[in-house]
Amino acid sequence: MNFKAKLLTLTLFGTLFFNLSAQDNNDPEVKFNKDVPSFRFGLHFSPNIAWLGLNTTGYDNNGTRFGFAYGLSTEFFLAKNYLISTGFNINNVGGKMIYEGVFDNSGVLVPSEIKQEINTKYIDIPLMLKLRTNEIGYMTYYGTFGFLAGIKYNSKADYEYVDQSGIKKTDVDNGSDITLFNMNLVIGAGAEYNLSGNTNIMFGVSYHNGFIDILKGKTNALSPLGKALIGSDGKAVYTDKEIESTLNYFSIDLGIYF
Repeated sequence: MNFKAKLLTLTLFGTLFFNLSAQDNNDPEVKFNKDVPSFRFGLHFSPNIAWLGLNTTGYDNNGTRFGFAYGLSTEFFLAKNYLISTGFNINNVGGKMIYEGVFDNSGVLVPSEIKQEINTKYIDIPLMLKLRTNEIGYMTYYGTFGFLAGIKYNSKADYEYVDQSGIKKTDVDNGSDITLFNMNLVIGAGAEYNLSGNTNIMFGVSYHNGFIDILKGKTNALSPLGKALIGSDGKAVYTDKEIESTLNYFSIDLGIYF
Protein backbone atom coordinates (compact mmCIF):
# COMPACT_ATOMS: atom_id res chain seq x y z
CA MET A 1 0.00 0.00 0.00
CA ASN A 2 1.55 3.32 -1.06
CA PHE A 3 1.71 6.49 1.02
CA LYS A 4 -1.29 8.20 -0.64
CA ALA A 5 -3.48 5.13 -0.15
CA LYS A 6 -2.53 4.92 3.53
CA LEU A 7 -3.18 8.64 4.02
CA LEU A 8 -6.62 8.27 2.42
CA THR A 9 -7.35 5.31 4.69
CA LEU A 10 -6.46 7.33 7.78
CA THR A 11 -8.69 10.17 6.58
CA LEU A 12 -11.64 7.79 6.11
CA PHE A 13 -11.01 6.34 9.57
CA GLY A 14 -11.07 9.82 11.10
CA THR A 15 -14.32 10.68 9.32
CA LEU A 16 -15.96 7.48 10.55
CA PHE A 17 -14.74 8.15 14.09
CA PHE A 18 -16.29 11.64 14.21
CA ASN A 19 -19.54 10.40 12.65
CA LEU A 20 -19.90 7.72 15.31
CA SER A 21 -19.06 10.23 18.04
CA ALA A 22 -21.82 12.51 16.75
CA GLN A 23 -24.29 9.60 16.73
CA ASP A 24 -23.41 8.90 20.35
CA ASN A 25 -24.86 12.28 21.39
CA ASN A 26 -28.33 11.08 20.33
CA ASP A 27 -28.02 7.48 21.56
CA PRO A 28 -30.24 7.10 24.64
CA GLU A 29 -29.04 3.50 25.16
CA VAL A 30 -25.53 4.71 25.98
CA LYS A 31 -26.77 7.53 28.21
CA PHE A 32 -29.44 5.72 30.20
CA ASN A 33 -28.92 1.95 29.91
CA LYS A 34 -26.92 0.91 33.00
CA ASP A 35 -25.95 -2.38 31.26
CA VAL A 36 -23.80 -0.43 28.80
CA PRO A 37 -20.61 0.82 30.55
CA SER A 38 -18.95 4.03 29.43
CA PHE A 39 -15.50 2.42 29.36
CA ARG A 40 -13.56 -0.68 30.38
CA PHE A 41 -9.95 -1.68 31.07
CA GLY A 42 -7.97 -4.66 29.87
CA LEU A 43 -4.60 -6.43 29.79
CA HIS A 44 -3.19 -7.99 26.64
CA PHE A 45 -0.29 -10.05 25.30
CA SER A 46 0.39 -10.31 21.56
CA PRO A 47 3.05 -12.59 20.01
CA ASN A 48 3.96 -11.39 16.51
CA ILE A 49 5.78 -12.49 13.37
CA ALA A 50 7.36 -9.56 11.50
CA TRP A 51 9.27 -8.77 8.34
CA LEU A 52 10.83 -5.77 6.61
CA GLY A 53 9.09 -4.28 3.57
CA LEU A 54 12.26 -3.24 1.75
CA ASN A 55 12.04 -0.90 -1.24
CA THR A 56 15.74 -0.39 -2.04
CA THR A 57 17.76 -2.04 -4.80
CA GLY A 58 20.38 -4.37 -3.34
CA TYR A 59 18.58 -4.77 -0.01
CA ASP A 60 16.43 -7.89 0.27
CA ASN A 61 14.18 -9.39 2.91
CA ASN A 62 15.89 -12.33 4.61
CA GLY A 63 13.02 -13.90 6.51
CA THR A 64 10.74 -13.21 9.44
CA ARG A 65 11.39 -12.55 13.11
CA PHE A 66 9.29 -13.51 16.13
CA GLY A 67 8.51 -10.91 18.78
CA PHE A 68 5.80 -9.91 21.24
CA ALA A 69 3.92 -6.99 22.73
CA TYR A 70 2.13 -6.50 26.03
CA GLY A 71 0.33 -3.67 27.75
CA LEU A 72 -2.87 -2.05 28.97
CA SER A 73 -6.03 -1.26 27.01
CA THR A 74 -8.84 1.20 27.59
CA GLU A 75 -12.01 1.03 25.54
CA PHE A 76 -14.65 3.77 25.39
CA PHE A 77 -18.21 2.97 24.28
CA LEU A 78 -19.51 5.29 21.58
CA ALA A 79 -22.63 3.14 21.35
CA LYS A 80 -23.57 -0.37 22.46
CA ASN A 81 -21.59 -2.08 19.68
CA TYR A 82 -19.12 0.70 18.75
CA LEU A 83 -15.97 1.28 20.79
CA ILE A 84 -12.80 3.34 20.58
CA SER A 85 -9.80 1.42 21.87
CA THR A 86 -6.54 2.95 23.07
CA GLY A 87 -3.88 2.34 25.74
CA PHE A 88 -0.18 1.61 25.50
CA ASN A 89 2.04 -1.34 24.49
CA ILE A 90 5.63 -2.36 25.01
CA ASN A 91 6.40 -3.81 21.59
CA ASN A 92 9.41 -6.00 20.73
CA VAL A 93 9.48 -6.31 16.94
CA GLY A 94 11.95 -6.47 14.04
CA GLY A 95 13.01 -8.12 10.83
CA LYS A 96 15.86 -9.51 8.74
CA MET A 97 17.62 -8.29 5.60
CA ILE A 98 20.62 -9.13 3.44
CA TYR A 99 22.77 -6.66 1.48
CA GLU A 100 26.29 -5.81 0.32
CA GLY A 101 28.25 -3.77 2.85
CA VAL A 102 31.63 -3.59 4.55
CA PHE A 103 33.36 -5.38 7.42
CA ASP A 104 35.84 -3.68 9.73
CA ASN A 105 38.78 -6.10 9.90
CA SER A 106 40.97 -4.57 12.63
CA GLY A 107 40.62 -1.08 11.18
CA VAL A 108 40.73 -2.16 7.52
CA LEU A 109 37.40 -2.15 5.67
CA VAL A 110 36.71 -5.06 3.34
CA PRO A 111 33.53 -5.75 1.30
CA SER A 112 31.19 -8.47 2.50
CA GLU A 113 27.65 -9.67 2.07
CA ILE A 114 25.84 -8.94 5.35
CA LYS A 115 22.90 -10.65 6.99
CA GLN A 116 21.32 -8.34 9.53
CA GLU A 117 18.59 -9.06 12.10
CA ILE A 118 16.97 -6.00 13.69
CA ASN A 119 15.30 -6.04 17.12
CA THR A 120 13.60 -2.76 18.00
CA LYS A 121 11.54 -1.93 21.07
CA TYR A 122 8.73 0.63 20.88
CA ILE A 123 6.26 2.25 23.23
CA ASP A 124 3.09 2.07 21.13
CA ILE A 125 -0.13 4.08 21.42
CA PRO A 126 -3.04 2.54 19.49
CA LEU A 127 -6.19 4.30 18.33
CA MET A 128 -8.65 1.72 17.07
CA LEU A 129 -12.31 1.56 16.15
CA LYS A 130 -13.91 -1.69 17.30
CA LEU A 131 -17.24 -2.93 15.93
CA ARG A 132 -18.90 -5.72 17.93
CA THR A 133 -21.83 -8.06 17.43
CA ASN A 134 -24.48 -8.59 20.06
CA GLU A 135 -23.69 -11.42 22.46
CA ILE A 136 -24.37 -14.85 20.93
CA GLY A 137 -24.49 -17.30 23.81
CA TYR A 138 -21.41 -16.27 25.77
CA MET A 139 -19.56 -15.10 22.64
CA THR A 140 -19.18 -11.66 21.08
CA TYR A 141 -17.39 -11.22 17.74
CA TYR A 142 -15.59 -8.09 16.66
CA GLY A 143 -13.60 -6.36 13.94
CA THR A 144 -11.08 -3.58 14.51
CA PHE A 145 -9.49 -0.93 12.34
CA GLY A 146 -7.20 1.99 13.09
CA PHE A 147 -3.56 2.84 13.55
CA LEU A 148 -0.67 2.36 15.96
CA ALA A 149 1.93 5.06 16.65
CA GLY A 150 5.24 3.96 18.16
CA ILE A 151 8.21 5.68 19.81
CA LYS A 152 11.51 3.80 19.74
CA TYR A 153 13.31 3.47 23.07
CA ASN A 154 15.86 0.75 22.24
CA SER A 155 17.22 -1.04 19.18
CA LYS A 156 19.82 -3.78 18.70
CA ALA A 157 21.01 -5.75 15.69
CA ASP A 158 22.87 -8.97 14.94
CA TYR A 159 25.25 -9.03 11.95
CA GLU A 160 26.69 -11.98 10.04
CA TYR A 161 29.49 -11.21 7.54
CA VAL A 162 29.04 -13.99 4.99
CA ASP A 163 32.28 -13.38 3.03
CA GLN A 164 34.38 -13.34 6.22
CA SER A 165 33.89 -17.00 7.21
CA GLY A 166 30.52 -16.11 8.72
CA ILE A 167 31.91 -13.80 11.42
CA LYS A 168 29.08 -12.56 13.65
CA LYS A 169 28.45 -9.58 15.89
CA THR A 170 25.47 -9.71 18.23
CA ASP A 171 23.47 -7.16 20.25
CA VAL A 172 25.06 -4.22 18.47
CA ASP A 173 23.42 -0.87 19.28
CA ASN A 174 21.91 0.32 15.99
CA GLY A 175 19.62 3.02 17.40
CA SER A 176 21.13 5.68 15.11
CA ASP A 177 20.04 3.58 12.07
CA ILE A 178 16.37 3.41 13.13
CA THR A 179 13.91 6.31 13.05
CA LEU A 180 12.49 7.52 16.35
CA PHE A 181 8.85 7.19 15.26
CA ASN A 182 6.91 4.42 13.57
CA MET A 183 3.30 4.10 12.49
CA ASN A 184 1.18 1.16 11.33
CA LEU A 185 -2.26 0.80 9.83
CA VAL A 186 -4.00 -2.04 11.67
CA ILE A 187 -6.90 -4.32 10.79
CA GLY A 188 -8.01 -7.24 12.91
CA ALA A 189 -10.82 -9.55 14.01
CA GLY A 190 -11.57 -11.84 16.91
CA ALA A 191 -13.96 -12.92 19.61
CA GLU A 192 -14.66 -12.39 23.30
CA TYR A 193 -15.99 -14.94 25.78
CA ASN A 194 -17.91 -13.73 28.80
CA LEU A 195 -16.61 -15.29 32.03
CA SER A 196 -18.84 -13.40 34.44
CA GLY A 197 -20.46 -9.98 34.59
CA ASN A 198 -18.24 -7.53 32.70
CA THR A 199 -15.19 -9.86 32.64
CA ASN A 200 -14.37 -11.11 29.14
CA ILE A 201 -11.41 -13.00 27.70
CA MET A 202 -10.38 -12.08 24.17
CA PHE A 203 -8.68 -13.84 21.26
CA GLY A 204 -7.95 -12.25 17.89
CA VAL A 205 -5.53 -11.75 15.04
CA SER A 206 -4.42 -8.51 13.43
CA TYR A 207 -2.28 -7.30 10.54
CA HIS A 208 -0.01 -4.26 10.97
CA ASN A 209 1.05 -2.53 7.76
CA GLY A 210 4.01 -0.15 8.07
CA PHE A 211 3.16 3.46 7.27
CA ILE A 212 6.60 5.12 7.29
CA ASP A 213 10.22 4.14 6.57
CA ILE A 214 12.04 3.02 9.71
CA LEU A 215 15.63 2.74 8.37
CA LYS A 216 18.11 5.61 8.07
CA GLY A 217 21.36 5.87 6.15
CA LYS A 218 22.70 5.78 2.59
CA THR A 219 23.20 2.68 0.45
CA ASN A 220 26.68 1.38 -0.34
CA ALA A 221 28.05 2.11 -3.81
CA LEU A 222 28.77 -1.17 -5.61
CA SER A 223 31.54 -2.27 -7.98
CA PRO A 224 30.82 -3.90 -11.36
CA LEU A 225 31.14 -7.23 -9.52
CA GLY A 226 28.35 -6.21 -7.15
CA LYS A 227 30.54 -5.76 -4.07
CA ALA A 228 30.66 -2.69 -1.80
CA LEU A 229 33.20 -0.09 -2.96
CA ILE A 230 36.12 0.96 -0.77
CA GLY A 231 37.63 4.36 -1.67
CA SER A 232 41.34 5.12 -2.04
CA ASP A 233 41.20 6.62 1.45
CA GLY A 234 40.15 3.23 2.83
CA LYS A 235 36.61 4.38 3.61
CA ALA A 236 33.33 2.97 2.31
CA VAL A 237 31.74 4.78 -0.64
CA TYR A 238 28.04 5.60 -0.35
CA THR A 239 25.41 6.71 -2.84
CA ASP A 240 22.89 9.55 -2.41
CA LYS A 241 20.03 7.05 -2.12
CA GLU A 242 18.39 6.42 1.24
CA ILE A 243 17.62 2.92 2.50
CA GLU A 244 13.84 2.51 2.53
CA SER A 245 11.91 -0.08 4.51
CA THR A 246 8.65 -0.36 6.41
CA LEU A 247 7.97 -2.79 9.25
CA ASN A 248 5.03 -5.18 8.85
CA TYR A 249 3.72 -7.94 11.07
CA PHE A 250 0.88 -10.27 12.04
CA SER A 251 0.01 -10.63 15.71
CA ILE A 252 -2.08 -13.01 17.80
CA ASP A 253 -3.98 -10.90 20.32
CA LEU A 254 -4.79 -12.39 23.73
CA GLY A 255 -6.37 -10.40 26.52
CA ILE A 256 -8.82 -9.98 29.36
CA TYR A 257 -11.24 -7.07 29.90
CA PHE A 258 -12.90 -5.98 33.13
